[in-house]
Parts: sequence; C-alpha cells; structure tokens
Amino acid sequence: MLSEDAVRTGPILVIDDDQVVRELVRSVLTGAGYKVLEAFGGQEGIEVARKTQPIIILLRIMMSGVHGIGTCERLKRDAVLHDIPVVGVTDSHDLADTERAFRAGAEFFLAKPIGAESLLQVVGMALERAERRSPSQRLHPRFRARVPVRCVLGTDAEVVGTTGNLSLGGLLLMLPKKLATGAVFRLGLELPKGLVPAEGAVMWERSQPLDDGSFLHGIRFLRFEEDTGPMQYRCFLSEIAASSPA
Repeated sequence: MLSEDAVRTGPILVIDDDQVVRELVRSVLTGAGYKVLEAFGGQEGIEVARKTQPIIILLRIMMSGVHGIGTCERLKRDAVLHDIPVVGVTDSHDLADTERAFRAGAEFFLAKPIGAESLLQVVGMALERAERRSPSQRLHPRFRARVPVRCVLGTDAEVVGTTGNLSLGGLLLMLPKKLATGAVFRLGLELPKGLVPAEGAVMWERSQPLDDGSFLHGIRFLRFEEDTGPMQYRCFLSEIAASSPA
C-alpha cells in the first residue's frame, strides 16, 4: 500500500558508487511506495537529476571520482537543482565529514550502516522540507519548553545549555559560550523519558549575550543517532502541545 507521502512525490535519486547500498535503499524506499532512481557517481547523478528533477537526492559523501562534497556543491550552484533537499550519506559518524557536507549544502544526514527506520525517518523530514512553498513559511510549530541539552563541541569538554523553544526541525538553544554559524556538533536532549542523542548545526547566533551571560543560537537537527530518537522527540512535543493552553 502506498503511503500518502509516496503518492504525492516525484522520484528520489540515490547517488552512490556502492551497488549494495543502492540496492538496500531502493528496496526500503520502493517497499514504502516511493519511486527510486539510481546513479553510480557524481557526474552521472547530476545528469540524471537535470533530466528527472527528483524531489530528494540521497548522496554518498565519500565517493571515488567526483567526490560527494564536490557533487553537492555543484547541485547547490545549479539554477534548476539548488532547491532539491540533499541527504548526505556518510561512512561513519565523523563530525568532520558531516560539517564539510553541511557547508556544501547537504541538509540531512544518514550514517552507514543504514537502517530502514532511520532511512524512512530522514526521507520524511526531507519531504517536509521539499514541500515548503517559500523560505519564509514556517515548517513546524514551535513550543516553549526548558530542556537541558548536553553539547559536545569538537575536542572541548561537554557544555550544558537550555532550550528556549523546540520544533520538529530544531530548537532555540542558550549556551554559556558562543558557537559560530555553520558549526556542527553532537547534542543530547535530556527528555523526561531519557536522553535523545542527535547531531545539530548552528543556523544563526546572536552576537551579544543575554542578561544571564548566555548566548542564543538557532539549531537545526541534522540527524538523530538512534532509530527511536525521532519518535521519542515527536512524542515529547505532542505532550507539550497537549498541555499548552488552547
């Protein structure tokens, strides 16, 4: 049975020089009702994308030949293709690879080995991004809540911050130190039912500190590190929404 998302979307393009991974991704996505196109490498992927206009592109970052970073940069410079969400597929949870791909234009991430649930979760998030009618349209409602967030910033010690508000796509985060726009880091949301680990990127930062000395940042989620993470987070937001005044 086709999902509602699959019915209303165009094809998803998978650019990966690993045939085993392409077959796995195709099997999971076609099983969920999506149309899937494949390309062996970066140059072929760009050509296929121009011909077919996929709704999402899954791109392996560490490819031979035309590297995934270069491919992503070319996609984002293309006048026709630049608005298509790119999901970067990394060979590990190395934050350095994630940050390079994020700066090149990738918006969401998956780490190998790819699990079916994680794949479908990130495709769903990318579809929501693709369906936005304009950059100014808010993708998700925001909820006010104070949640402790553990942040691991490169080789530095753990820093603990607090959220100002949260949404499905990200959060407003107050930290005792200022992070640079574009920085990618690991974080752990201390929700009532347990810690939810994820990776996030700084979309903007306020240069001046707040009255308490903390710095305000806009954070977008890049990926949740466990398959159960998105569901735990959605349930938490649903509980906040249910308890909020009408």
